[in-house]
Amino acid sequence: MGVEMTNCCGFSLKHGTIIIGVVQSIVAFMFLVLAAAYADNPHELIDISDPSIVPDLTVLKTVLIIIAVGSALQCLFSILLIFAAETNRPRLLMPWLLLNPAALFVYIVTTLIAIVYHTGTNNTIFIVGHLLFGFLVTLIVCFKILCVWNFYKHQRSLNF
Repeated sequence: MGVEMTNCCGFSLKHGTIIIGVVQSIVAFMFLVLAAAYADNPHELIDISDPSIVPDLTVLKTVLIIIAVGSALQCLFSILLIFAAETNRPRLLMPWLLLNPAALFVYIVTTLIAIVYHTGTNNTIFIVGHLLFGFLVTLIVCFKILCVWNFYKHQRSLNF
């Protein structure tokens, strides 16, 4: 048993799923382009005025490549989400439904690691900001997953 939804923000589950797919594919494509561009020149992302805080550029480049690959998958699966909703093929929703909870888990873990890493004196605003922003992102992603999951269950019930 779970939360049963019949609509998604005032739209039908189908149209809500399509809107989620369109918005998420656009955002994922933007992240892909930015991460790929900065992976070629990672030094443009950091402020070199204080040499004590300059990270190893190979680590930064690796992180940017991982973000680019994840964004490419997110973009592909979001387009697949749109196609699945338009053609009423619930099996095509599964890649999106598997990737997004995994991505949310990774986001939560990395946010907690950043908070622990930066815990110290005079970092209260940083920690509170990360916690509030992380909570907001988690709520939004959970709502999207809930909408798509309910659309998936609805489509599966129609196909059987």
